[in-house]
Amino acid sequence: MSVDWVVIGLDNGGTTNNGTILDSSGRFLLDRMAEVPSEVREGPDKAIHALVLSVEQVLGLTGVPITAVRAVGLDTPGPASADGVISSKGATNFGHVGWRGFDIRGALAERLGLPVIYNNDGNAAALYAHNIRFRAESGQRSSVSAIVGTGLGGGIIQTGRVVKGAAGMAGELGHVPIPLDGLVGDGQPMPACNCGQSGDAESVASLTGIQNNLLPYWLTRYEGHPLGEVPIGVAAKQVRRYGEDGDEMALAIFRQQAMALGRLFTMAANFLDPDAYFLGGGVVEAASHFRDWFFAEVRAHTVLREEQARVAEISLVPELDMAGARGSAYAARDWLTGHAHPVKPATLLSPAVIPGSAG
Repeated sequence: MSVDWVVIGLDNGGTTNNGTILDSSGRFLLDRMAEVPSEVREGPDKAIHALVLSVEQVLGLTGVPITAVRAVGLDTPGPASADGVISSKGATNFGHVGWRGFDIRGALAERLGLPVIYNNDGNAAALYAHNIRFRAESGQRSSVSAIVGTGLGGGIIQTGRVVKGAAGMAGELGHVPIPLDGLVGDGQPMPACNCGQSGDAESVASLTGIQNNLLPYWLTRYEGHPLGEVPIGVAAKQVRRYGEDGDEMALAIFRQQAMALGRLFTMAANFLDPDAYFLGGGVVEAASHFRDWFFAEVRAHTVLREEQARVAEISLVPELDMAGARGSAYAARDWLTGHAHPVKPATLLSPAVIPGSAG
């Protein structure tokens, strides 16, 4: 394939890596998932090797030579610094002791011999949603994204760029405390978050929030419910299916989540006033009738001023399964096109001879 230059986007997850390629005209050369096992539970050495394999896979699928690659965008779950150093305490997906304080961005850049631009996965998905919605106007627009998963991730985009903050912790929407009056039920305990806070958005609007806070309470209100007969971790993952079937208890749980997200967006409206609010996560992949109901509930609890409502929109993150890799590719492209000096083409070493690789 003849191309001017390309950038690669890599979305690193707990079980798989997904990769993509973006060319100099702004066209994605892959229209499907390109996955390999991420090996993150095996530690940094095997995981970096797996990321190199991801690069080789997308090059092989598209026929693009490594000499055309100018930069690689990488996203991972957090917590990590703005430069891609995994928290010294590790993380849910980075439990292996070798990950503590590990510079995943720097390690991949060294292996590839290419610049690697890092974002957390929430920021990458937010950047993709922003670019897809505003396209040529992306650089003049702003947006806020909330991505509901095991936790509550998110991202803030201002004039087309990810807002990272001084310590790289901007956009941690899940850990913003929200008002709980009228949200928690009678006798419902204060929702607690794994981060140590109580009453933040993630303590309600996440799978962890369902498992630790919402489902245990609602099972006391619906004695004899089938979900009370299975382990709480298993039951939490089944709540969405019950919601899709119209189960009363499940809908009560998701109504609380929708209210929390609406309040989060309301707060964002008052200190950011963005052009758009994006919602992503498992609910986007749910049955359409349930997704539409949940989305309507979020909108109903998002309070915008009349002037804001006329110009802003609330919508869903598109193609969520590919949003991370594609957002990472956009980040790499933005870095490259804003870079003062041209980047020399790289020669990718065979993984078998890369020093320290797990062959």
